[in-house]
Amino acid sequence: MVEVPAVAVELAELLVVTLGAGVASVLGVVLEQFGLSAVSGGDLVLGAWAVGMGLIALYVGLVGLGYEQAIPRLRRLASGE
Repeated sequence: MVEVPAVAVELAELLVVTLGAGVASVLGVVLEQFGLSAVSGGDLVLGAWAVGMGLIALYVGLVGLGYEQAIPRLRRLASGE
Protein backbone atom coordinates (compact mmCIF):
# COMPACT_ATOMS: atom_id res chain seq x y z
CA MET A 1 0.00 0.00 0.00
CA VAL A 2 1.27 3.46 -0.88
CA GLU A 3 1.81 5.90 1.99
CA VAL A 4 0.56 9.39 1.19
CA PRO A 5 2.34 12.18 3.08
CA ALA A 6 0.17 14.01 5.58
CA VAL A 7 0.96 17.34 3.93
CA ALA A 8 -0.44 16.10 0.62
CA VAL A 9 -3.66 15.02 2.33
CA GLU A 10 -3.95 18.40 4.09
CA LEU A 11 -3.37 20.25 0.82
CA ALA A 12 -6.01 18.17 -0.96
CA GLU A 13 -8.51 18.81 1.84
CA LEU A 14 -7.72 22.52 1.79
CA LEU A 15 -8.24 22.62 -1.98
CA VAL A 16 -11.61 20.86 -1.76
CA VAL A 17 -12.83 23.06 1.10
CA THR A 18 -11.70 26.22 -0.70
CA LEU A 19 -13.42 25.17 -3.93
CA GLY A 20 -16.58 24.31 -2.00
CA ALA A 21 -16.55 27.69 -0.28
CA GLY A 22 -16.15 29.43 -3.61
CA VAL A 23 -18.94 27.48 -5.28
CA ALA A 24 -21.33 28.03 -2.38
CA SER A 25 -20.53 31.75 -2.29
CA VAL A 26 -21.03 32.19 -6.03
CA LEU A 27 -24.30 30.26 -5.83
CA GLY A 28 -25.40 32.53 -2.98
CA VAL A 29 -24.67 35.67 -4.99
CA VAL A 30 -26.50 34.30 -8.04
CA LEU A 31 -29.52 33.38 -5.92
CA GLU A 32 -29.53 36.83 -4.32
CA GLN A 33 -29.49 38.50 -7.74
CA PHE A 34 -32.25 36.23 -8.99
CA GLY A 35 -34.32 36.85 -5.87
CA LEU A 36 -34.00 40.61 -6.14
CA SER A 37 -34.96 40.55 -9.82
CA ALA A 38 -37.95 38.30 -9.02
CA VAL A 39 -39.12 40.67 -6.28
CA SER A 40 -38.73 43.69 -8.55
CA GLY A 41 -40.67 41.79 -11.23
CA GLY A 42 -43.58 41.24 -8.85
CA ASP A 43 -43.11 37.60 -7.80
CA LEU A 44 -42.70 38.05 -4.05
CA VAL A 45 -42.86 34.38 -3.04
CA LEU A 46 -40.21 33.22 -5.49
CA GLY A 47 -38.07 36.25 -4.69
CA ALA A 48 -38.27 35.68 -0.94
CA TRP A 49 -37.39 32.02 -1.39
CA ALA A 50 -34.40 32.83 -3.60
CA VAL A 51 -33.14 35.53 -1.23
CA GLY A 52 -33.45 33.14 1.73
CA MET A 53 -31.62 30.35 -0.08
CA GLY A 54 -28.98 32.84 -1.21
CA LEU A 55 -28.38 33.93 2.37
CA ILE A 56 -28.01 30.32 3.47
CA ALA A 57 -25.58 29.57 0.62
CA LEU A 58 -23.54 32.67 1.44
CA TYR A 59 -23.40 31.68 5.10
CA VAL A 60 -22.27 28.16 4.25
CA GLY A 61 -19.66 29.41 1.79
CA LEU A 62 -18.21 32.27 3.79
CA VAL A 63 -18.61 31.19 7.41
CA GLY A 64 -19.10 27.43 7.41
CA LEU A 65 -16.47 26.49 4.86
CA GLY A 66 -14.31 29.58 4.59
CA TYR A 67 -13.92 30.97 8.09
CA GLU A 68 -14.42 27.78 10.10
CA GLN A 69 -12.73 25.24 7.79
CA ALA A 70 -10.33 26.77 5.26
CA ILE A 71 -8.63 29.40 7.42
CA PRO A 72 -7.73 27.02 10.30
CA ARG A 73 -6.39 24.45 7.81
CA LEU A 74 -4.31 27.12 6.11
CA ARG A 75 -2.92 28.32 9.44
CA ARG A 76 -2.10 24.73 10.44
CA LEU A 77 -0.21 24.20 7.17
CA ALA A 78 1.61 27.52 7.47
CA SER A 79 2.75 26.78 11.01
CA GLY A 80 4.03 23.35 10.02
CA GLU A 81 1.91 21.26 12.36
